[in-house]
Amino acid sequence: MLTFRCFPILPVELRQRIWELSMEPRQVVYGKEPPSYYQCPWPSTAPPPPLLHTCGESRAHLKRHYTKVLVTEKAPDKYTWVNFDIDTIYLAQHSLKKLHAECPMVRKIVLLGIDSEMFFHYYHGLLWGMKHLETVDILHVESPGTVDDEWWAGWDSMMEAYYFRDDPVPFYTRILYPECPPYEINPDNYLKVERDKRRKMLAEHPEWYEPGFEISDDDDDDVCGPNRFRTGYRRRVEG
Repeated sequence: MLTFRCFPILPVELRQRIWELSMEPRQVVYGKEPPSYYQCPWPSTAPPPPLLHTCGESRAHLKRHYTKVLVTEKAPDKYTWVNFDIDTIYLAQHSLKKLHAECPMVRKIVLLGIDSEMFFHYYHGLLWGMKHLETVDILHVESPGTVDDEWWAGWDSMMEAYYFRDDPVPFYTRILYPECPPYEINPDNYLKVERDKRRKMLAEHPEWYEPGFEISDDDDDDVCGPNRFRTGYRRRVEG
């Protein structure tokens, strides 16, 4: 490996900028691993940021970019350094309340979605309260040996609450399930996925609907499905 021997004589501002540009994003595992029954993917956490141990200058300058975070309840003295600007937090849904309380600056999350119904009732509001959140990837988890071809339906109400409104949440949510189409739902396709399902039902059971019933292709509709209105629509109509 080549050594840049002139580095120590560079202007301090330039050296500091080089240290900053050398920081690499990491995936930090947070909280308690789900029971083994679920057979969830649970990676090893990233090693400590190497630049905090390169030399005294790099540590002194870059430490302000990192926050000391306790990563497990089993070992309260075990912590890691997290740069919330570039690092991603990986956790199960039952650890979200603790993350919300301890790490309000988090920007990127990968989340194991073990129970979509419980998530909607107890956890989805916590993401809403994380003011710096930018991206949320939820890994949909089914019971071992089970494949659900309508897995997305359990997350539809949450996506509606987040995005089918005049003031959608600022972060981007993806729910991922590689076992069955559509494989991913996100703010750009969740309405289409739900409408495609209703089109299929209309084709298979036309007797369930009023004569002449049609399903819109326009994602900007205020009225989407039966009893499903964009939040703010009724207020505008009444006004």
